[in-house]
Amino acid sequence: MIFFRLIAACALPLTLAVPAEAEASDCPDPALARDQVEDTIHAFFDAVRLQDKAPLRGLVTETFYAFDVGKRFPGITLGDIISDALDAGLQINWNLGPMDTKVRCDVAWSQWENTGSVGNPPDPKPVRWLESAVLVYEGGLWKLDFFHSQRAEQN
Repeated sequence: MIFFRLIAACALPLTLAVPAEAEASDCPDPALARDQVEDTIHAFFDAVRLQDKAPLRGLVTETFYAFDVGKRFPGITLGDIISDALDAGLQINWNLGPMDTKVRCDVAWSQWENTGSVGNPPDPKPVRWLESAVLVYEGGLWKLDFFHSQRAEQN
């Protein structure tokens, strides 16, 4: 009986390790992941700039939300608000700086400074934003699950 308990005690850690191995194989290639994450963030801004909802929906998860201007925006609502502002003549220019991106298997987070301008032509004012995003690897693609933007203090 002691022999069987000893075998069971030795086998338990091995069986617990199997799911961890299975999950690790679901991770994207780490050599490519960082660039893919950053490309996804740039594509998100391009879709908002072009007011193109179809690609925007493909770049975010079903549970995506954003924090901006002190509010929470579910889904692609923030994109809709920006689109309405652009339609009304507001000019928004973005220039995403170098990103500090971390990837851990199927979750990534990135931070960057966004410099640009906002305003009605011909007088848009310079603006700096501090931004971050959390992405998940879903269906073979990186998708934004959370986005945060906040105006930086003026220098």
